[in-house]
Amino acid sequence: RNRTFIEAARTMLADSKLPTTFWAEAVNTTCYVQYKVLVTKPHNKTPYELFHGRTPAISFLRPFGCHVTILNTIDHIGKFDRKADKGFFVGYSLNSKASSVFNSRTKIVEKNLHVRFSENTPNNVGSGPNWLFDIDALTKTMNYQPVVAQSNDFSCTKASNDVGKEKEPDKDYILLPLWTTDSPFSTRSKISQDNEF
Repeated sequence: RNRTFIEAARTMLADSKLPTTFWAEAVNTTCYVQYKVLVTKPHNKTPYELFHGRTPAISFLRPFGCHVTILNTIDHIGKFDRKADKGFFVGYSLNSKASSVFNSRTKIVEKNLHVRFSENTPNNVGSGPNWLFDIDALTKTMNYQPVVAQSNDFSCTKASNDVGKEKEPDKDYILLPLWTTDSPFSTRSKISQDNEF
């Protein structure tokens, strides 16, 4: 069962050409969709039908990673500013009709009702492998910064004998997360952000 979810999430990420940083959203979407459409053998019904006693509505299901246009209802918009942002569909909300979308401008996963789907717009062919395998792009999106770690040259007696000799210290790089107050992929809804201020 777990392997089915992982393979489905991997397939959704590969098909949508989104980076692996959306792995959690892909697995959540897989669980949500398979709960609604996967038929169990002994009863010949979906888990949703067994629990609720009726067939699920699936007309609102959208392809993972499809292009969306998000209406900007939060920010103050000037007369000539853009009223919408572009993004990608990454999942469903469990307790409302909102969709989980990744806003390309703000780099945040948000839940929003004001979304227009462009299911027929194909994802760029070249964008998948660049995002998936480019370590610099991945570390930038995950907010990692390299830390230089070097050894102390005076930790043994041989190093003290070579004091006058100039030597380039060995450098080892360690990737550590940079802790900030805002994560690059926040899943909080825009509505709850308004209530905080």
